[in-house]
Amino acid sequence: MSASAWHQFIFILGLGLVVAGLTTYVITWVLVVVHLRDHHRDEHARLGSFLFAPHALAWFLAARYLPLRDRGLNALGFPGSAGTWAIVIGAIGAIVAKFLSLSGGGA
Repeated sequence: MSASAWHQFIFILGLGLVVAGLTTYVITWVLVVVHLRDHHRDEHARLGSFLFAPHALAWFLAARYLPLRDRGLNALGFPGSAGTWAIVIGAIGAIVAKFLSLSGGGA
């Protein structure tokens, strides 16, 4: 396989991870916010309700739901964390592959 084909493959794979991660994140975010509102009012007030706030993404990336020791929240938070990491890894992969293909970088 040529270097160009590898770059395209990694680029499309990265975009796929971003889409899958976004889907997971959006679905679980709504459930997590409702759970926080009902069971952890202080954390809900600190986190807010805006879906794409940087601190909300960081909350999932750092798995800050774990210190709350709520099994229900852990069950909702884990897919959200996995989706958020998929967004980050997919975006990095797509960006690196695109830069390599534009600069003519090797395989």
